[in-house]
Amino acid sequence: MSSDQPMGFLVECYWPGVSEERVAALADRARAAASERHGVDLVESIVIPADGTVFWLFEGHEDDVRALALEAGLTFERILGSRRIEGSKGTREEPQ
Repeated sequence: MSSDQPMGFLVECYWPGVSEERVAALADRARAAASERHGVDLVESIVIPADGTVFWLFEGHEDDVRALALEAGLTFERILGSRRIEGSKGTREEPQ
């Protein structure tokens, strides 16, 4: 993948006492900020309440993702390049 193509990024947040409602509100704010910033999309968020963790999955360029996360008010520990891999439906391999 060339450096000028968007890629996936996982934004990792530790958020003690996190609730789905608060994440949904922040997701709305992040999507609103993304709509004003071309080339960055919030793909989804994953909440792990028992661990106080939220993973935000974005597509875009790293600098733009970082700027959007800060603008939207995401307090993050780190931003990691990531790839989404879909499994083949109906195909099952036995472990070797």
